[in-house]
Amino acid sequence: MLSGLTVNRRNWLLAGLFVLVLWFAWTVRSALNPLLVGLLLAYILHPMVLKLERRGWSRKAAVNFIFCSFAAALTLLLLLVVMQARALVLDFAADNATLAQLADRFQAAVEWLLARAEGLGVDLDLIGIEDRQEAGRTVRDTFLAQAREWVTSRQGAMAGLNAAGSVWEVAQSFFGSVFAALGFLLLVPIYTWFLLFELERISSFVSRYIPKAYREQWTRIGASMTEMLGGFFRGRLLVCALKGAAVWLTLVVIGVPYALLLGLLGGVLSLLPVIGPGIGHALVFAVALMTFDPFGALWRTALVFAVAEALEGYVLVPKILGDSLGLHTVVVFAALTIFGSALGMFGLLIALPLSAAIVILARELLLPALREFADGAPNKKG
Repeated sequence: MLSGLTVNRRNWLLAGLFVLVLWFAWTVRSALNPLLVGLLLAYILHPMVLKLERRGWSRKAAVNFIFCSFAAALTLLLLLVVMQARALVLDFAADNATLAQLADRFQAAVEWLLARAEGLGVDLDLIGIEDRQEAGRTVRDTFLAQAREWVTSRQGAMAGLNAAGSVWEVAQSFFGSVFAALGFLLLVPIYTWFLLFELERISSFVSRYIPKAYREQWTRIGASMTEMLGGFFRGRLLVCALKGAAVWLTLVVIGVPYALLLGLLGGVLSLLPVIGPGIGHALVFAVALMTFDPFGALWRTALVFAVAEALEGYVLVPKILGDSLGLHTVVVFAALTIFGSALGMFGLLIALPLSAAIVILARELLLPALREFADGAPNKKG
């Protein structure tokens, strides 16, 4: 059908079909999320599969081995984390006496910090605090009210599950979100598994339908960007794992309980620039208050913060992410500063891969044109 059209009509029809496909993909974007995540995971794991193949493994054996290894490691880690999380929740929500004791510790911590600030010459009136004891009581009352509301809601949910008449209502209210989450968790491994067999074929298919005059150049650009993005996300996950391990070991050494849980949360939350580490260290301080006095909780939190952020900012990010993206350390720091200032937290998240993409496009498209201009080469259209 398309072969019988004129060139202009065919091109306009293809452009319309492309726009229609983009509109449809945007309309069903929630259903495409597992596919996109699976594609990303496939690109992350693909070099490991190729490495095993170079050692004589078949593609099927390599993919299955990687999946089984990751599944076993994640299952063991999940069991350990669930056990610690359950113990933490039970300790926190055991009874009102426990909540009141923790609230008292929060009040003492706030009053202690404000007293030290006054001792350093800080005028509390300038930040709207007239009485540090009153500020401590306000924090205590707010925390206690929120904590009791949380405990009551959890107890109500458990009571509902124990009552036969409420099971259907609970299932009905949560079915949609639970179903979506289970579907995501089920589809992502399936998509990843199949895509690991088809990545080369997909790449060849896409390359075949790039205009012949630009095929070699854009295939090279696509390969460079694919390698760069895969390296970046592998590096980002490695940074999270190493930072989580550093937080865990530091917490073990200084005696803060639930170290594994807090270490895992610290690693995962580091994916969120600025706000993620803040939440993670606030959790460390809250858990430390359950065991130590305010000063003890504060210096332990400060030590964990110093170790984790120094390791990530000065060692892991410049070394691992900088190398995986092919960026110099100076470029890494400059990119984080520029994009962070321009776009805030989102800018920090996309700074490194976007910078690497700009470098690739400049190297493949801009620099050759500049070299021709500098050498005085005539324009091809001239």
